[in-house]
Parts: sequence; C-alpha cells; structure tokens
Amino acid sequence: MRRGWSGVLVLLALGWASCAPAPKRPLAVGTVPWVGTEPFFLARELGLFSGPIHLVEYLNSEHEIRAFQNGVIDAAAVTVDEVLNLDRRGQQAQVVFVLDGSHGADCLMARPEVTSVAELRGRKVASEDVTLSTYMLARALEQAGLKLEDVQREYRARDAFAEALRTGEVDAVVAFEPFCQKLAAQGARRLFDSSQIPGEIIDVLVVRRSYLQANPEQVDALIRGWLAALAVLRERPAEAARRMGPRVGLEEGAFLEALKGVRHPDLQEQRLQLTGERPRLYETIERLGSVMVREQALPALPDSRHLIDTAPLLRVAP
Repeated sequence: MRRGWSGVLVLLALGWASCAPAPKRPLAVGTVPWVGTEPFFLARELGLFSGPIHLVEYLNSEHEIRAFQNGVIDAAAVTVDEVLNLDRRGQQAQVVFVLDGSHGADCLMARPEVTSVAELRGRKVASEDVTLSTYMLARALEQAGLKLEDVQREYRARDAFAEALRTGEVDAVVAFEPFCQKLAAQGARRLFDSSQIPGEIIDVLVVRRSYLQANPEQVDALIRGWLAALAVLRERPAEAARRMGPRVGLEEGAFLEALKGVRHPDLQEQRLQLTGERPRLYETIERLGSVMVREQALPALPDSRHLIDTAPLLRVAP
C-alpha cells in the first residue's frame, strides 16, 4: 500500500509540476563600456531590477551586435546607426527607450600643435571603424567647411589612440569618454565635441520584437530599474559614481566629470523622443541615416515608424 500511495503521490507531484508556469528566461541585455549606460550596472548592484535581468558586457559594439544577431542577447544598448544596421540585416530590433544623449562626451582630439579643425586638411585622423565615428568626424569637418575627403582617415582600436597621437602617427582621433579625458591628460587638444551638435548622438535601448511581445513585463522591469538607478545618481551622485566608476577605469571625481558630457532624458523628454506624430528620434535617424547612405553603409533610409515601439514607455509612464 505504501508503494502504491507513493506512486500516486509521484503522479500528483508530476501533475502539479506540469501545471506550474515555466520560469521566465532572464532578459539578456548587451552593453559596452560607456559612462552613459553605467546606470544599468548600478541598478544591478543595488538590486533595483524587479525581474530577471542578465547584463552581458562586450568589449566593443561589434561583438555586441554580433551577439544580438546570433540570438545570444535579446536587448542591447546601442547607438542609432547600430539600430539602422540591425534593421538592414532583418533583426527586428525595436527602440523602446532613449538611454542617453552625448553633450560633450564624444570628441575630436588632436596633437597640441593642431589648433583648429581647419588645420586637419590633408592630415591623418584615426577612429574606430564604426559609422558613429564617421558621422562625428563629418559633422566636425562641416563646421570648418571641410569634407571627409579632405583628411586622411585611418581605422584603429581606441586603446591605440594615445600612442598614435604621442608618436605622431596620426594628427587627430575621434574618441569618447573616458578616453577624451585620458587623452587630454596626456596633452591632446580638444578641437570639437558633441556639445556642438546637441541631440545628434544618442544611445537607445533596443529589444528583439519577438522577445518584447512574449515578455513585456521583463522589459518593463529593465526600464523601471534604469529609472530607479537614475534617481540614485541624481540624489546621491558621489555614492553612485564610486560604484560605477571602477568599471570604466575612473575614480569618483573623474567619473562625475565625464558624466557632465552626458544627458539622461527624463520621462517628458522620452515622450518627445518616441511618441507623437513626428517623434524627435525620426530626425536623428534621418540625419545619421543620410550620412550612412552617402558613405554606402546603408542602401536607403528605412521607414522610421517601424523602428519604435512605444508600448513599454506608455506602460511605465502612462
């Protein structure tokens, strides 16, 4: 009888187990080292995510994009040009939130003897082989009446920038924080930065459409955790900087200094960027996309309307 009842109990247990909902797969979010998106890691450290979130760190955006394409991650913090590249490859990446805007955190740094952008005509300018660097350089040159064809462009890893400037292998580099600060500390001169083109260089959160439709609550948990981390950064900046700085190799003061070149949009700005008849993000997509088309990195501008999903924002901030 005991064996009989135990069999019945096993069957009942199996029945109950089959009725229980399957555990949700954590939302895997790709990131790269960048002061503007460090609040994700602050949220993780302080336990501010209400759902299962897995932050995945990549050395550079190329690795991050490849991971998205291969299905390793279902969400990523990316720049707008990367959104357009993902769309071109049929990845169905939906923009659900604007994470930050660069207002000085992207820079064009030169050897000390180069005193203006105009002096770069015919000189060597290095950058990473990414569209955003090309865009940044193009906008800087425009200010001086120059075009990309007026300089000699080279592609290098960002860790090689300082040595290339020091030895005179190149005359200028396109960089971003914390490299702008580090290069300045070694004597490089800032010729141009993103504060001169406000609102044009932004990072956004993209989520794969299929994941977004199947797991909206986890996307909401990610956004709410991000907003909670921004509240901590706003209310206790020194503490937040102490926690976030080491990940990008900056002490508290240097991290706060780097953050001066970054703007994290509030919910009102989020609505302006993503909702309405003509969201501001459309302008950014068109401006950056036109450079990509000109550089043959994109065959044509996509329809911006299918790139944005406002449902998460409207759920989090109705």
